[in-house]
Amino acid sequence: MALKISGVEVVTDGRALSSIQGASGSYDNFHPKETVITTTIDLNNPLMSLTMPGNVTFSVTNLSACRSAILLLDTTSSGYTPTFPASVKWAAATTPTWGDSRYWQISFTVDASNTFVMTSAVGFEAGGGTETVSLSGTSGSPTETTELPVSDSNYCRCGLLFTTGGAIRQASGTGGLSDSSFENWCNVTPTQTYYIRGTAVSTTTYNPDDSAPLNTWLALSSQRNFLVIDTRNSLNYADENFVIKIEIASDSGGSNILDTGYYKCYYEGLA
Repeated sequence: MALKISGVEVVTDGRALSSIQGASGSYDNFHPKETVITTTIDLNNPLMSLTMPGNVTFSVTNLSACRSAILLLDTTSSGYTPTFPASVKWAAATTPTWGDSRYWQISFTVDASNTFVMTSAVGFEAGGGTETVSLSGTSGSPTETTELPVSDSNYCRCGLLFTTGGAIRQASGTGGLSDSSFENWCNVTPTQTYYIRGTAVSTTTYNPDDSAPLNTWLALSSQRNFLVIDTRNSLNYADENFVIKIEIASDSGGSNILDTGYYKCYYEGLA
C-alpha cells in the first residue's frame, strides 16, 4: 500500500521512496539536489557548486555532528583563490594549492563533537591544463626585447605588441614598423577578456607613438601596443633603452593581477 503526505505519494506500493523534496528518483536511483552558492557553505545542503566570480572568502553554517556535504568549485581560467574559516581543518593540516587545478571537489564532514569541519579537496584539470598568464623579467633584470642598430638618420621606433591570441611580439623600425614573435603572455588562446597596464620605469624624453596610454587598465579584447619613438638624428646619441612594467589582470580594475613583468626596449645610435 502506497503512503502519501498531503496527497503526494512518498512511498510506492513497491516500498520505494518517491517524490522526496529536493531530490530526484526513487531509492535505488537517488541523487541530491545541487545548490548554487555564493559565499556561504550551508551544510544542510548535501551538494553545492560555485563558479567563482573572483577571490571568495567563505563562511560555514549549520554544523551538526557527523553531517557531511560536498562543494564542486570552479576557480575559472583566472585561477581565483578561495579562503575558508578557521573551523575548516584540512587533511594533513595542509591547505590545497589552489593554483594547481581549476576544478575542485571539496568534501566536508563535521567531527563527532561538533566543533570543526574535517575537509579534503581533490583537484581536476580540464582541456589539457589550466589557462595561465605568464610574463618575464624583473625590475632588477628586465627582459630585453629589441636590439636595433640604427644605420641612418631616420627616427627609431621600438616596443611591444600584445595580441588578443596570447602572444607578445617585439616591434622595431626606422620609419616603417615590422614585428616578430617574441614570447606568449598566455599559454593558450585566451578564453576570457584580460586587462593590461603599462607603466614607464625609466625616465626618457621619447614620445609615445601609435601606443596604448600608460598607467591605464585596458581590455585585451584588441591588440595593445607599447611603443616609444626617438625622433633625434641617430648621429647624436649612442645606446638607448626604455624600460616598461607590464601587468595583466583578470578584471578591469586590476584588483586581481595575475602576473607582472619588466621589459627593456634597447636600440643603438651612431654617436
